[in-house]
Amino acid sequence: MLIEDTVMSRGEHPSLVDASGLASYGRERTFAEFAVTSTFVDGGRGFDLHGHEEDQLAWMASGSVEVSVGTDRWHLRRDHAAWIPTGVLHEMRFTEPGELVSAYIDQRHRPSPTGWSRARVLSLDPLGGALLRYLAAEGRSEVRRQESFALLSKLVAEAPVSREVVALPQDPRARAIAVALLAAPDDDRDLEQWAAEVGVSAKTIARAFLSDTGCTFREWRVRARLHVAVGLLVQGEPVHAVALAVGYDSVSSFISAFRLRLGMTPAAYAGHHRRA
Repeated sequence: MLIEDTVMSRGEHPSLVDASGLASYGRERTFAEFAVTSTFVDGGRGFDLHGHEEDQLAWMASGSVEVSVGTDRWHLRRDHAAWIPTGVLHEMRFTEPGELVSAYIDQRHRPSPTGWSRARVLSLDPLGGALLRYLAAEGRSEVRRQESFALLSKLVAEAPVSREVVALPQDPRARAIAVALLAAPDDDRDLEQWAAEVGVSAKTIARAFLSDTGCTFREWRVRARLHVAVGLLVQGEPVHAVALAVGYDSVSSFISAFRLRLGMTPAAYAGHHRRA
């Protein structure tokens, strides 16, 4: 079953589909002002183009997802959540198996009357993720649910819009290169070689990355490598192995790049998320 240009009603969410048409559904808890779902997903599946009658906060508790909203495409892990306003059509493709947790919130309870009608990616701290998981679980009293939702709303209102999320190019040739690099971040072919692979000039690909993602190809590749590295670190892989897996010959160079863009060393990041 494919879902195209569909607007879903409160408490309803689309079937999770892959090429074989198999569907999977998540646990759901519906309240007067919000609903929370938890869905375990396989890599390669996804939600086709659809929208909701309420605002959605979508967060990957584990694994990763590609979210497309209009011309924006983001590759997200557990550090980020996608805010998708009421009626905004979007797609999701799960690039790794994991758990998707979504809150569906009546738009009357947006963090602010203005500025929240546009889709955005928010940096979500560990407490926000813990609250989402708490609200998706069974056996919570109404008082605890309302208290947790109130705190979650405050955290969302204060969450910074992420500038470090990995955006994917709109241009199909540049996007094919981006997807390939996310799948194999240690592939060290340069821009000219990648452009030849898809049959266009290096200048065309360079322009596409800059205009569609705001980054040069070189900077985008660094961010993509670190993005993949985050997933490996959270899974418990050692720093030296992660450095090699994402294309760094020198562990010290990997640590420097990681600290420059994420504000801490890979080991500190992994320890922080294990405690969270």
